Amino acid sequence: MNSQLIFRNIGRFLLLVLLQVLVFNNIYLGGYINPCIYVLFIAMLPTTTGKIPMMLIAFFTGMCVDVSTNIIGFHTFACTAVAFLRGVWLDKIIIRDNDEGIDMPSLYSGSYQQFAIYLFLLLFAFNLIYHTLLTFSFRGFFNTLLTALLSTIVTWILAILYQTLLLRKAKNNYNA
Repeated sequence: MNSQLIFRNIGRFLLLVLLQVLVFNNIYLGGYINPCIYVLFIAMLPTTTGKIPMMLIAFFTGMCVDVSTNIIGFHTFACTAVAFLRGVWLDKIIIRDNDEGIDMPSLYSGSYQQFAIYLFLLLFAFNLIYHTLLTFSFRGFFNTLLTALLSTIVTWILAILYQTLLLRKAKNNYNA
């Protein structure tokens, strides 16, 4: 991995975690929607990142958000689970149909639809795990499912907007 890619990922980490901690952690719309935009950082890590480094990076990312919310372990566990699922879904959804290879999953690498599906699945898995841990009960399962789905939809829209607005200039750099 070259130094430019490392600095780009560190910048993305700082931007998304700061946005999450300073802005999105303070948003809880209608009691159902809590966007978790920082998960996009895990979704966009380079495909050359190995499984163990991926899990450690996700663990650290979740821990950074957990420390800021005083709820230790919920974001960490959900992020680590998403990092585990990321490799499987990345192979099945994006890489399998792309002959050129992809350095970094984004709207501008491969097919827009494939990335949109991949991102939605990762965000839904994260939100389902996170909100299930928050309620820690199957009594309100459908309420938890609704919260996870609505949070996923809002986060997915914000993530697509982030990519459209901030990555538009770097479009050519993401095509491997």
